Amino acid sequence: MKRLSAWNWVCIISLIAVLISGFLYWQTGKSVDIIQDSEIKTGLQNNSLGLDAERDIFFVGTYNNKLMAFQNKTHEKLWELEAKGPFCKLVVRSEQGLLYAGNSDNNVYIIQIDSGEVVNQINVKRRIYDIDVTRDGEEILISAGAAANKHNLFLYTKDGEGIVNLPYKSIIRGVSYTKDEQEIIFGNDRGEFTRIDKAGNVVGMTELQYRIVGVAKMGEDFAALCNDGSYCVLDEQLKLLRRGNVQSNLKVKVASIGADESGEYLVIGTEEGYLYVIDPDGNKAVSVKLSNAVAGILGVDDLIYITGRGDFIKTISVSDLGQMNLYHIIHSITRITGAVSFALLLISLMMSIPVVKGKLFKMGKALYKYRIAYLLLIPTFILLILFNYTPVFLAFTRAFTNWSKDINTLAEIKFVGLDNFKTMFSEGYFLIGIKNLVILMVTGFIKVLTVPILVAWLVYSMRSDRQKYIFRFLFVLPMVVPGIVSSLVWKQIYDPNIGLINEVLGKIGLSSLQMTWLGDEKTALWAIIFMGFPFINTLAFLVYYGGLIDVDSSLIEAARVDGATRRGIFFRVLLPMIAPQIKMMIVLTFIGVVQDYANIYILTGGGPGTSTYVPGLELYYNVTKFGRYGYACALGLVMFVFILIGTIINMRIKSNNNE
Repeated sequence: MKRLSAWNWVCIISLIAVLISGFLYWQTGKSVDIIQDSEIKTGLQNNSLGLDAERDIFFVGTYNNKLMAFQNKTHEKLWELEAKGPFCKLVVRSEQGLLYAGNSDNNVYIIQIDSGEVVNQINVKRRIYDIDVTRDGEEILISAGAAANKHNLFLYTKDGEGIVNLPYKSIIRGVSYTKDEQEIIFGNDRGEFTRIDKAGNVVGMTELQYRIVGVAKMGEDFAALCNDGSYCVLDEQLKLLRRGNVQSNLKVKVASIGADESGEYLVIGTEEGYLYVIDPDGNKAVSVKLSNAVAGILGVDDLIYITGRGDFIKTISVSDLGQMNLYHIIHSITRITGAVSFALLLISLMMSIPVVKGKLFKMGKALYKYRIAYLLLIPTFILLILFNYTPVFLAFTRAFTNWSKDINTLAEIKFVGLDNFKTMFSEGYFLIGIKNLVILMVTGFIKVLTVPILVAWLVYSMRSDRQKYIFRFLFVLPMVVPGIVSSLVWKQIYDPNIGLINEVLGKIGLSSLQMTWLGDEKTALWAIIFMGFPFINTLAFLVYYGGLIDVDSSLIEAARVDGATRRGIFFRVLLPMIAPQIKMMIVLTFIGVVQDYANIYILTGGGPGTSTYVPGLELYYNVTKFGRYGYACALGLVMFVFILIGTIINMRIKSNNNE
C-alpha cells in the first residue's frame, strides 16, 4: 500500500478542520432563539408592563386605555380596568398587594392586585410621564406636565395627600428614588441628569449633550437614554460609569430604556421596532427588529419582558444572554480558523497532484523572477476586490433576499428566492420602464448612426487641414461642459413660462403650439429624446473621424479611377471600413441607454405619471426612497444580464462578419 505524502496528510487534516469550523460557524452564527413569545394577548396595543412575582400575576397597560391582569403561567385574564388614557407606567408593591398605575389622563390609580378594585385615585391635573413608589408603598413620586415649560414633580402619600409640588420649566420624562429613598433622580429635556432632595434642593447634576427621553434603574445605578441614541450609566453620585450609542448606519428614534433586575444588561427600544440589548462591555448582545415600536421594558428575576405598540410580549432569558457572548467568541474564532484551513486545503490539494504541483513551481519561479512588478500590482488588485468585485458579489447574492432599510442585519435578512423578480412584473413599473427604454434605445441608435457619421465624413472631406482642425475643435468643445449643466439648460429651454421653445413659437405667431413640454405625458418622453439637438455626439464623432482617417487613401483613389462618385465612395468604401467603430458605438449606446437615468431624473423625475419612467430610475428610487435594497439588487442584476446578452449578441455578429 502506497504511503500518503505529507501534503496528503495536510489535505486530510485541513478538510476535517474546514468541516468542523464550518459546522461550528453555522451553529453559532444562527440567530439563537433568545427572544421568546409570551402567550399573553390583550388584543390591543400594549404600552407598559408589571409583574407580581409572589402571586405570579402579570399586568399589561395598553395604549388603548385598558389595564389587564393575567395569571402568568396559565395566561388567564383575571381582571380588567378601563381609564381615559394610555397607561404609561406600572409599579408593583407585592407586600402591600397594590399596583400603582400612572395614566396619561392625569391620574395615578392605586389598585388591589387580587381583585382589580381601585383603592384610590390621585388626580394631579397634568399629563403623567413617569412614576415611582417607595418600597413600603406609602409615598408616590410623580412626573407630570401641562406644557413643555410647565412641569412638576409631585410627592403624594398613598392616601392622596400632597407632600411636595416642585415646578420646573422643562419636561421630565424619567424619575426614580435613590436607594435610601430620601432623594430623587430625574432626567429632563435639557439633557440635565439631576439629583435633588425632597425639598427640591439640587444635590448634584450631570449635563448630557442631548435631550433625555428615559431613565431606568440598573441595579443600584441609573441609566439615561438621550434622543440621539446615546446612553449613559451613572451611579447615585452621578458619576459616569459607562456610555455608548445604539445608532449605526441605520438612523433610529429611540423610545424606551430598561434593564434586567441585576442591572447587568441594558435594553433599549426604538419607535421603528428595533430592540438592542447592551452587555456590560458595551457590546450589542442582541439587535433585532420587532413588529412595532418598543414601549415597555421590565426586568424580573432571570427574564426581561418587552412589549410595544402591538399585541405582543417578548421575553429574553438573562442566562441565555451570557451564552450569546460565548457564541460570538466561538463564531469569530471559527471564521478565522475556517478561512486558514480552507486556504491550507486548497494549497495541499494542489500540491498533492503532480501535474498541478509542477505548474505551480513553474508559476512560482515566474512570480519570483518578476516579483517587483507583481508586488506593485497587489495594492491595485486589493482595491479592485474591495471596491469593485465585493459590491458586485453582494448585489448578486442580496438580489434573492428581503434586504431593506428595516431588515438590514444578517440575522434578519432571509432568502426569498425569486420573489423580487416576480415583483418586477406584478407591480408593473418595471414593464412600463422597459417600454420607454425600447423607445429611447431605438432613437438613441438613430441619433448615433446618423448625424455623427455625417459630420465626421464632412470634416474628413475638407481639403484644408486648418479647417479640419477648427471644426474638430468646435465639435469637441461641448465635451468640456458637465452633463448636469447641459440637462439644466435644456430644462430651461423646455420651461413653459420662460423657455426658449415657447418664446420662439409665440414670436412667430404659433402660440397654439405652446405647451408644457415636460409636463405633458404625450410630449415628455419625446422632449427628452430631442434633448441634445442636433445630436452631434462628441464621442461618436471622434470615433468615426478616427476610423475615417485610418482608411487607406489608395482605396479611395482606386474607387475614383473606377468612376465612383463621392456618394458611392462613402457608402461602398468608407462606411464598410468604419464598421468596427460603428459596432463599438452601437454597444456603447446600448449600455449607456440601459444604465442612464440622470437626464430623466433631472428633467422629469420619471413623470408625469410614468411617461418617462425607466428601469434605472426604478432602481434608484428603490434604493434612495423606498429602501427596498434586495429588490434594487434584483433590478441591477436583470439590467446586467440584459446588457451582457446584448453585448454578446453584438460581438457574435461581429465575429461572424469577420469570418
